[in-house]
Amino acid sequence: MTSTDRQPNRSAGARITRRRFVGGAAPLALGLSACGNKPDEQLAEILDTPTPEPTQLPPTPTQPPIASPVAGYQDPARWAGRTLTIATAGVGEYLDALATAFFRAFETDTGAIVRHEQFGRDGIENHISQLEAGDVFWDVMLIPTNEVLQLSEEGYLAAIDYNVVDPAALYPELTMQHGVGAQLYSTTMVYSVSLDEGPEDWSAFWDLTRFDGTRALRRTPVGTLEFALLANGVAMADLYPLDVERAFLSLEKLREATLFYEDSKQPVELVRTGQVGLASAWSVRATLPDVASLVNTEWNGGMISADSWVTPRGSSNTDIAMSFINFATRAVPTANFSRLQPFGPANRDALILLRPDVAASTPNHEDHFDKQFFENWSYWRDHREMLTAQFEDWLLNPIATPEES
Repeated sequence: MTSTDRQPNRSAGARITRRRFVGGAAPLALGLSACGNKPDEQLAEILDTPTPEPTQLPPTPTQPPIASPVAGYQDPARWAGRTLTIATAGVGEYLDALATAFFRAFETDTGAIVRHEQFGRDGIENHISQLEAGDVFWDVMLIPTNEVLQLSEEGYLAAIDYNVVDPAALYPELTMQHGVGAQLYSTTMVYSVSLDEGPEDWSAFWDLTRFDGTRALRRTPVGTLEFALLANGVAMADLYPLDVERAFLSLEKLREATLFYEDSKQPVELVRTGQVGLASAWSVRATLPDVASLVNTEWNGGMISADSWVTPRGSSNTDIAMSFINFATRAVPTANFSRLQPFGPANRDALILLRPDVAASTPNHEDHFDKQFFENWSYWRDHREMLTAQFEDWLLNPIATPEES
């Protein structure tokens, strides 16, 4: 597999600007909120505790790609002699899936040459340097959607030409002025298959009398505060703007029972080995071959996030870039990517092209979609920096936390 091959740590608290872009998977840096031992010592005790190695079923094979063409793109002379440079964080099987579903297919159908470049250690800051030097050589980038608004506000992205990119079958939450959704994933609840039943919502996840033991939540306010509010009775439709004080009071109830992780690989691993009872985790992690038959996913109250296609401002190939983004958001290419990697397709018409078991693992499957909410990109653009600082202060300074009246 898989999604693990995407290198950057998608820490929602990190901004992909001149200040910081983290390339590569984040190192293990779990923080345990309970007082007493140092967090590193507590984590070491948990991870060093021997656990029986669970047995698992063979992984479900991926679904072969569809060979059907995309309407209007069967002209190998259309972009003959033109080169399109696409930058992503992809490596390994994840990059292979991008190449199969999008890059090679676009070359075949249009005659263009698609060249891939890896973000590398400098990440998107490399693009900013290109722009400031007046020498932009990336034409399309695949980035976390939670970075699109900030980058566009700072003038680093070109507007999407919706005369070329057809948004009709795309999710309105992912058709932005400067970016178009490429693939979907969710943050959901996960629990071991050894449990007779799992939590049906976040209030059950928060109930230490019903599900005793340790929890694992992501060390970021993004998603974690939303889940705390859902656990406290706030409806999904009423989440934004967040009632921050109420969210922290709700989160306080789990402080001493919670590991706050930074490495996205950790939660499903901790659950499958019995080191924590319940965790929040990316849906793509719960489908990995070494955990897929060992953990269950509860989609109710999940937060849908995404990656997006964008075009750097200053690209000399905007015409072919828009043609590619339109191609890469059509039903067949998006279905082909979801057949190879466990992400939801950005095109709603693609779901019927997926095998039922593959479709059922995506966040936008009909059984899951209406139970979840989209990450609010504009809210977090405006509040992420401030609430990240507040979250860290709450995490590291329990005495300063106000008591619930």
